[in-house]
Amino acid sequence: MKYPVAEVVGCHIWPADSDLPVAIDPLVLDFGGPIGDRHYGLTMTSDTRQSKHFPKGTEIRNHRQISIVEATELQDVAATLGITEIEPGLIADNLYLRGANNLTMLPKMTRLVFSSGAVIMLGGENDPCTIAGGMIADVHGITPHSFPKAALHKRGVTGWVEHPGEIRPGDTLQIRS
Repeated sequence: MKYPVAEVVGCHIWPADSDLPVAIDPLVLDFGGPIGDRHYGLTMTSDTRQSKHFPKGTEIRNHRQISIVEATELQDVAATLGITEIEPGLIADNLYLRGANNLTMLPKMTRLVFSSGAVIMLGGENDPCTIAGGMIADVHGITPHSFPKAALHKRGVTGWVEHPGEIRPGDTLQIRS
C-alpha cells in the first residue's frame, strides 16, 4: 500500500523553565515523549478537556505528549489573522510538517511513521487556545483571542510516542490512517 508522505520542517521543545520554545536537532523521543519538553511524561493531570470523565487534577495517561502542525494549515491561519506567517515552533509545536494535507482532520489513531523509525500515534485535534494566541501576539501584535477562531480545525494534532526514536528537520514520514 502506498501511504501519503510528508516532510519535517522544524523540531522544537518547550522547556519548563523557558518562556519560549527552542529549536532542537534531533528531537529525541522516548515513551514519555520529546525529552526536555514541558509536556514530557507517561502521565498527566486531567484538565478541562477531560472534565466529562475525570475530576480536574486526576492522574491519567499522557495522550498529549507531542504537538504537531502543518505548514499549509498555518499559512491559512496566518492569512486569516492578517500576518505573513506562523513560524515553526512559535505556537509550541514540537513538529512542524509540510505536505501532511489536512493534518488536523486526520482520524484519531493515525500513525506517523518517520524515516528514522520513530512512530507517533495521533490522539486528535489540538484545540486552539489563547496561550498560543498570546505567543503569536508577542511576535506579530495580534489579539490573542483572535487565534482560536482563526485556527479552528487547522491548529494541528496531539499524540503520543508509540515507538521511540530521533526526528530531524528534513526527515520524511508516512501517514498511515
